[in-house]
Amino acid sequence: MEKKLVMTFKDETENKFNLTVNSVKDSISPTEINNIMDYIISTGIFKSKNGKLVSKTSAITVDTSTTEHPLGN
Repeated sequence: MEKKLVMTFKDETENKFNLTVNSVKDSISPTEINNIMDYIISTGIFKSKNGKLVSKTSAITVDTSTTEHPLGN
């Protein structure tokens, strides 16, 4: 099972922008998530199509699993 972190920000026009990080460690803390989101906003490293990211909206971790289904020929 893989864990993903989905961070949601608002940009300059108040539109939501999601940033997904794959393979997040199981023990990631709320403090670590807040710190990285603050860093993303303060450095301007990512932008949406509408401009700079200006505020944090939410953050969730998503557990995903993959099941392969064999196809008969």
